[in-house]
Amino acid sequence: MKTGFWNVAWVALSLVALLAVPAKAEPGEIRLVTQSFAPLQWDNHGKPDGYVTAYLLAAAERVREIVPVTVTGFDFLPWKRAMLTAETSPNVLFFSLSRTPEREDRFHWLGEVSPYGQYFYQLASRPKIDVERIEELRDLDVRIGVQDGSNLLAYLKKLGFEGSGTLVPITDFHQGIEMLYLGRVDMLPLTGFLAEASACKQGYDGSQLRPVIFVEALAKPLWAVFSKGTDPDLVEAFRAEMAALKDEGFLSAQIREHQANWETLACGALTAGH
Repeated sequence: MKTGFWNVAWVALSLVALLAVPAKAEPGEIRLVTQSFAPLQWDNHGKPDGYVTAYLLAAAERVREIVPVTVTGFDFLPWKRAMLTAETSPNVLFFSLSRTPEREDRFHWLGEVSPYGQYFYQLASRPKIDVERIEELRDLDVRIGVQDGSNLLAYLKKLGFEGSGTLVPITDFHQGIEMLYLGRVDMLPLTGFLAEASACKQGYDGSQLRPVIFVEALAKPLWAVFSKGTDPDLVEAFRAEMAALKDEGFLSAQIREHQANWETLACGALTAGH
């Protein structure tokens, strides 16, 4: 039996178990909210999958032994809507996001869930974009797809890109990949270790992606957070169990397994089909 199948089955069974808390326990109700971003977290034919998903569900299962809790939903939303939900509703477990000074007081920060670093990519078939500093892109006739409401957009605006005409708003990286390959943008920020497989998953030749420049200023781990208004005992219980799972090697094992499976599922399957 393939490992990927057991990952999906394990996640599904864990979610069912969390929903099946006895009513007499009067559990705290939490809602998991995120944006699809494989292989960290993604909707696998109606079932939540990914290494961050597995990590947080495992933590929730252990928290149930300390603080009564039940998961009432697991929602994949556009980034701005997911962020708004986490900022306006209590008991929302939101992930995976960068920890910035602007966001520091808006959430209860639980722990790091994934490494993260982006490059600006272009297609190898297009004229080479040769820069040494991100600021140099302001003066070039290039269109850069950037997710609306993202940390990167805020960073580029600070560098003076706002009003330059180079920034093209996108809903998410899926739309950005399509626009890049269709020639509607010239550059796109993508996570380094996921870029090629993400393009392959959408039916494009991932080997055509050429890194232009690394976004060093934003190379920080991604976090999971609880929204304000969440029970402090629940927040502390999640922090403790997430730390314990990480110390036991659970998260690192999930990262290795899911990344390998995702690359095979995306580019491997595409190559086999041709």
